[in-house]
Amino acid sequence: MAAIKYIFVAAYVAFILIVGLRTRKESAGGGKESFLLGGRSIGPVVTSFSFAATYISGVCMVNAGKVGWDWGIGAMWNAWGNVLLSIAFMWFFLGTRSRRISAKLNVQTMPDYLRARYKTEYFKLVGSLVLFFFMIPYTAAVFSSLSYMFTRVFNLPYIGAVIVMAVLATVNLVVGGYKAAAKIDVLQGGIMVVGGIILAVATLSAKEVGGLAEGLRRLREIEPFVNSAGVTATGRDIVNFGFNGNAGLLLGVIPFVIMTSWAPNGLPQMATKFFAIKDAKLVRTGAIVCTVLGFIIITGVHIPGLFIHLFYSELPAGGTNVLVPDMLTKIFGNDLIGQVCLSIIMLLVLSASMSHLASQVLSSAAAIGMDFLKGYFLKDLSEQKTTLLLRVCTVLFMLAALVLALLNLGVISSIQSLAWGAISGFFLAPYVFGTLGKTVTKAGAIAGSIVGLACALLIPTLVKAAFPALAPYCTTVNACAVATVLPLIVTPIVSAFTKKLDPAYLDTIFGAEEAA
Repeated sequence: MAAIKYIFVAAYVAFILIVGLRTRKESAGGGKESFLLGGRSIGPVVTSFSFAATYISGVCMVNAGKVGWDWGIGAMWNAWGNVLLSIAFMWFFLGTRSRRISAKLNVQTMPDYLRARYKTEYFKLVGSLVLFFFMIPYTAAVFSSLSYMFTRVFNLPYIGAVIVMAVLATVNLVVGGYKAAAKIDVLQGGIMVVGGIILAVATLSAKEVGGLAEGLRRLREIEPFVNSAGVTATGRDIVNFGFNGNAGLLLGVIPFVIMTSWAPNGLPQMATKFFAIKDAKLVRTGAIVCTVLGFIIITGVHIPGLFIHLFYSELPAGGTNVLVPDMLTKIFGNDLIGQVCLSIIMLLVLSASMSHLASQVLSSAAAIGMDFLKGYFLKDLSEQKTTLLLRVCTVLFMLAALVLALLNLGVISSIQSLAWGAISGFFLAPYVFGTLGKTVTKAGAIAGSIVGLACALLIPTLVKAAFPALAPYCTTVNACAVATVLPLIVTPIVSAFTKKLDPAYLDTIFGAEEAA
C-alpha cells in the first residue's frame, strides 16, 4: 500500500518537469518580462489558481496544528481572515490598479514599481536588498514545513526531503520561468481544492471527532490545558468564537490573524501576480474565482487543527509542528482508500509549497538580479544576458535557502513571522496607499517603510532586551502585527505635512482608466 504514495508523487514530479520543458520552448527568446511575468499574457482563471496556490504553503498546514492547539475555533478566525483580509482585499481593491499601473510604468517587480510610483531610487535599492535577504529564511521555512510532512508520512530522512524539493523547484524555475509556474499552478490549485475537501471530510468523519456537532461537544468537555503561549484554557473556551471571555486567548489570536491575513498584502510575490495578468478588465473574474478557491482550500486545511485536542491530550515530543502530520497518519490508516487519500493530501502540501517556493524565488531573483545588480552595476547588460542573470540568481538564492533549511532550526513559525514582518512591514503601506490613490507623498511612503521594517526587527530583539517586563509580548508574531499596522498610521500622517508629488505625473498613472 505504501507504494501508492510514491506513485502519486512520481507522477506529479514528471508533470512538473514536462511542463517546464515545454514552456521553455514557448518562451525562448522572450527576455526578462517573459521569464518574470510570462509576457503579461496570463489569463484571469490561471492567475487566480496561481495566486491561491502561491498564497497557501505547507507552512499553513503545519501551522494549522498550532492554531488549533492554542485557540481551537480560532483556527476559523485565521482561515476566514486569510480569505477576506488578504485574498479578497487584494483582488477586489488592488488587483485592477496594480495591473494598469505596472504596465503604464513598465515595471516587473515590486521594488521597481514603488521606485517609479514615488520617483525615488530608495525603494528600488533598499527594497531589493530587504526582499532578497529576508526571503531566504522565509523560503527555508517553507522547505522545513514540507520536509516535516514528508518525514512523518513517507519516513524519508529530513535532509533528503529538503534537497529533493530544492532541486525540483530550481529546475522548474530555471527552465520555464513564471509561465511554467503559472501553468503548473492550475493543476496544483485543483489538487489543493480536492485535498482541502478530503481533509475536512476525513477529519469530521474520524472516530475521534464523530461529526461537526459531536466533535464540538467533545471539545467542550476536554480538561483544562496550557497552550504553547502559556495561557490556560478550557474546552468551553476553545469552542467559542469569543473564547468565552478568555482574554489571554483573544490577545494571542488577534496578532496571529493580522500576521497571516493582513501581512500578505505586502508580500511582493503576491502583488506581482497582478502584473502578469493579460488584461486589467479580467481581474474581477479572477477575483471571484480566487476567493472561492481560497475559501475551500484554507477552510479545509484548518479543519484538522480545530479538532486537534481530540487526538492529543498533550503535545508530542516534536511540539506543534508535528501535530497535523501525525494526525493525518492516524486518520487515514493503511488501507487502499486511506493511502490514496493520504497521497492526495501530500500532493496538496507539495503543490502548495512548490508554488509558494516558485513565487518567492522569482521575486528574490528579480530583486537581486534585475533591480540591484543590473539596476546599479550592470546597466548595459543585454536582454538575453539579463535573463541568464536571473536564472543564475534563482540558483544562488535556492542554495542559500537550502543551507538554512538543512540547519533544521525547528522554529518554522518564528522564522516565517520574522520574514513576513520585515518584508510586509517595508512594502505594505507604500504599496497599498500608492496603488489606491494619489495622496501619499514620497516622504510618507519612505517613513512608512522604515517604521515597518524597524518594528519587525527591533521589537523581538532590542526592545525585548531593553525592557524585560515587555519580553513576553515581544514575539515575532506581535512584531509582525505591529509592523504591518503602524505604518498605515504613520504614512498618511507624514504625507499630510510633506511635499506632494507632481500632479501631472500622478495623472499619467491614475488618469484615464483604460485597460493597459
